Amino acid sequence: MRKHLAFFGFFISFMILAACSSEVSQEKRALTTAQKYYEQLVAGDYNSFVEGSLMGQDSVPEVYKSQMLLNAQMFMERMQTEHRGIKSVKPLRATVDTIKLRVANEPEAVKEIVAQAYLSLGFADSTKEEIVVPMVLKNDIWYIR
Repeated sequence: MRKHLAFFGFFISFMILAACSSEVSQEKRALTTAQKYYEQLVAGDYNSFVEGSLMGQDSVPEVYKSQMLLNAQMFMERMQTEHRGIKSVKPLRATVDTIKLRVANEPEAVKEIVAQAYLSLGFADSTKEEIVVPMVLKNDIWYIR
């Protein structure tokens, strides 16, 4: 329960910030959210990272969630082995697009807003890597796709 409260507290804070600043673009919101998810991953908060990548759906089987948690942990262990860990997550840029999806039994195409968030991971061994994080907007919240 505490994990979910912290996770939703993050989004409520972010939504208040977004509401107060009408100039915040969807690109900026997607980029900032992707950065926060990866900062949670680096901090060892695998649950929040996985919740952000599951689009907040409670219907995801627990077996799948546990596999995603294990994948996040193994990724961080690999980064520790290969680069002595991730030391920084910096936002670079994001692009946003609207796509149309055909859904069975729906007469019209469904619009979905997606983004590509580009982040720079800085490693303890002084190397850097640029990654692309695919994002999707659902109920005015950006999630990792």
